[in-house]
Amino acid sequence: MAAVMIGIDPHKASHTAVAIGEKEAPLGEVRVRASAAQAERLVAWAAPWPERTWAVEGAGGLGYLLAQQLVAAGERVLDVQPKLGARVRLLATGATNKNDPNDARSVAIAALRSTAPRPVAAENHAAVLKVWSKRHRDLGRTRTQVACRLHAVLCELIPKKRLTAAVRASGTTVTEIFGVGPVIAATLIGYVADASRFPSRDRFAAYNGTAPIEVSSGDRKIYRLSRRGNRPLNHVIHMAAVTQARRRSLTLTFRCASCRASLRSPSARHCWSGSATSGWSC
Repeated sequence: MAAVMIGIDPHKASHTAVAIGEKEAPLGEVRVRASAAQAERLVAWAAPWPERTWAVEGAGGLGYLLAQQLVAAGERVLDVQPKLGARVRLLATGATNKNDPNDARSVAIAALRSTAPRPVAAENHAAVLKVWSKRHRDLGRTRTQVACRLHAVLCELIPKKRLTAAVRASGTTVTEIFGVGPVIAATLIGYVADASRFPSRDRFAAYNGTAPIEVSSGDRKIYRLSRRGNRPLNHVIHMAAVTQARRRSLTLTFRCASCRASLRSPSARHCWSGSATSGWSC
C-alpha cells in the first residue's frame, strides 16, 4: 500500500486531519474534539493506512500535546512550521480557501515535499523540569506583582493627605473650579508650572491637546479630536470636564457650535474640555 501523509491542523477545541497519497490527492478527512481520547480516535480513523506518517502543524506549540500522544502511541510524527503550510496554500492553484481542511491538507503537502523533515521525539525529564521551572517563575512573578500593587495602594493612603496640603500651600486658585480636586490640581501645576508662559489661551489649548483639529472638506467645516499635546494634562482636564458635565445643570444644555451635537458625542465633550480651560490659571 502506498505511503500516506496525514496533515493535522490543531486547535484548542478540535483537530482536523486530512490524509493524502504520494500524488497529493486527498484520501480522507476527519475532525475530532480536543480531549483525552483524541489520539486514539485519530489512530482508529487512520487504521486503513498502515504505512502512514503524521504531520502536525506547530508540534512544539498548539499541537504539542497531540503530537506527544501520537508518538506515545507508536506513530511516526513530523513537525511542520505554520509558515510552510501557509506557503503551500498561497502557491496552490486549486481551492485555497482558508479553512481547517485546506490548512490540514497544506500541512500534509508541506511535510510530503520537505527534503529535511523534523521528526517529533518523545519528551524526557528535561521537558518536565522545564514546565516546573516555568511554573516556579510564574508564581514568583505573580507574587511580586501582588506585592507591588499592595505597596502602591498603601503608599497612596498617606500621601493623599500630603498632596492635599501641598496643593493648598501652593496658593493656587484652580481648586475653586468645580470638578478640580487635589490630584487634578497637582497634575496641572506640575505640568503647567507658570501659566504666563503661554501667550494666549489658544496656545494653552494647543499645549494640553484640547484645541480641535480642522479636517474640513469643501464647504463642510469639520473638526476632530486632537491626539497631540500633553496627554497626562489632557486627561485630567477631560476628567474635570466630565465631572462638570455630570453634575452642573448648565452643561446639560451645552451644545457644540461646530458639530451641533449633544454632550454625549465625543466632539462636543472635547469642545467643552477646551472651553472649560479657557479661564484656568494655576
